[in-house]
Amino acid sequence: RHESLRTVFPEVEGVPCQQVLTPEAAAPRLTVTPTTDTELPDALTSAARHPFDLSVEPPLRTHLFELSAQEYVLMLVVHHIAGDGWSLGPLASDLT
Repeated sequence: RHESLRTVFPEVEGVPCQQVLTPEAAAPRLTVTPTTDTELPDALTSAARHPFDLSVEPPLRTHLFELSAQEYVLMLVVHHIAGDGWSLGPLASDLT
């Protein structure tokens, strides 16, 4: 499921190629960051600005911001090569 989120684009002899990773190999690493309500906007901006290297990493990153022991904000950063308004709908449904 969601092959586009498991795809990398390594160069082979100077030509970008598409390689779909196994779900296990492409499992996103969940970064957990304790933060406050005040710091959250800057933390979100910082996480979103980190560029992708699609030759070696899938076009999906996950961040979990811990505001308190019972309040969290989950951020998914999806490169535009793998997600658009239509394709993100099924992903959002999977999360609920």
